[in-house]
Amino acid sequence: MSHITQANQGLAAAEAQNWDEAITKLSKALQSSTNPAWLLARSKALVNVKRYEEALDDANLAFHKAYERNKRDLMIDAHYRRAVAYFRLGQYANADCCAIYAMRLVKGHAALEKEDVRAANSDHDGFWKPTAADAMAEAREDPFNQTKPEGATSAQPAHVGDWRRASTLRIQALAAMKKLPADDEARQATAPLVPERKELAALKADDKDMEGTTKNDVAAQKPAIPSDAPLRLQDFQTNTTMSVSIFSKGVDKEKLQVNFLPESVHLNPLVYPNGDEKEFLLETFAEIEPSSSGYTVTPSKVELRLVKKLPGKWSRVTKESPGTKEDTKKDEKLQPLKDARRRAMDEADAKTKDEKPTAATTQPEASKVKATTYSGPAYPSSSRTGPKNWDKIGADEDEEEETGPNDFFKKLFKGATPDQQRAMTKSFVESNGTSLSTDWSDVGSRTVETIAPEGVEAKKW
Repeated sequence: MSHITQANQGLAAAEAQNWDEAITKLSKALQSSTNPAWLLARSKALVNVKRYEEALDDANLAFHKAYERNKRDLMIDAHYRRAVAYFRLGQYANADCCAIYAMRLVKGHAALEKEDVRAANSDHDGFWKPTAADAMAEAREDPFNQTKPEGATSAQPAHVGDWRRASTLRIQALAAMKKLPADDEARQATAPLVPERKELAALKADDKDMEGTTKNDVAAQKPAIPSDAPLRLQDFQTNTTMSVSIFSKGVDKEKLQVNFLPESVHLNPLVYPNGDEKEFLLETFAEIEPSSSGYTVTPSKVELRLVKKLPGKWSRVTKESPGTKEDTKKDEKLQPLKDARRRAMDEADAKTKDEKPTAATTQPEASKVKATTYSGPAYPSSSRTGPKNWDKIGADEDEEEETGPNDFFKKLFKGATPDQQRAMTKSFVESNGTSLSTDWSDVGSRTVETIAPEGVEAKKW
């Protein structure tokens, strides 16, 4: 099952409030891609199973991923999810602060704005100043939250629903903070605008169906992986760079050594599909610039960014595609048969050419044909160029046989009688290629109309 399918199933489970299933599916999908929308859905699910610290980590990472993708709506949701996690942790000042971050993003403030919201809302001792009454007054009086009167032409501002949701959470958090002692730590806001970035961590006991299953049972259920199973590669290129993803789960970035050479990349150690740690040599299709190339390590793969020495497209990543050596041996065995077949085909072609009449012998015949050709009748026409002689159109077609999608129609035309040829040409031209008739008695005295296929509109040019 692909990680996209698992993610979609996880999102559907979260929508249906099947929190445990959502966490399991999304966790598997996130091992392949830290999509911010998936992180936010898992954060919501974790809150609902009271795993607040992990929910906060997901929301923090989601903000960074959304910022990298320039997704304002997901950054708004990430700040709101941070606020929810802080609220559940009892850190009410931080919850209110993150709710304000979300509301300011909704209003169009920069994602990394210079104004320090924490400092502006804290006293000289670092305690949070806003109150529930302040939040309620803002909800009532802020023009952004005013309902448009009936008949108003302008629509509600974008994300106004997100603003109201964060505003409601502010009121709840500040009402709860009011009950705390004046010097309580929960009254101090420590949540920065840009949260601390932590890489995706494996969650504890994600799969309930693993409970009561021993390690030996799990090992017995897994199919054996061949010891020579290769690493899977995926590539994407431009004219100047080649990006290569080497799928290797669990690579220790501290131990990994990557050496870029003009015609290869040496990595040691990588984790192979069977679990062994071994070196890996990638011989590139063409030369690269070692000093300009680089790499990154994720939980599931190593990503290489290779800078091409000479711009242009590569036909593949490596010098040899998989199985090249075996294919070469097979080709060597079959080469005598291929040579014999090629010689036979060449001899047959030469014999065919010898049997063809020469141009000198065919020229008189062509002259005779031209001499007996009549001008043909002229038919009424509204064309600016005057009446068409349907006999002459197509008379000089190249007699040389061709291949391709039009070959059938050319053969049909050549094998037809003169009346059929006139009918085919007239019907095809006048109908703009939508009709083809061989009945001259039908189309000879009328204009063939354009009949467009179903779903297509015919236009006059």
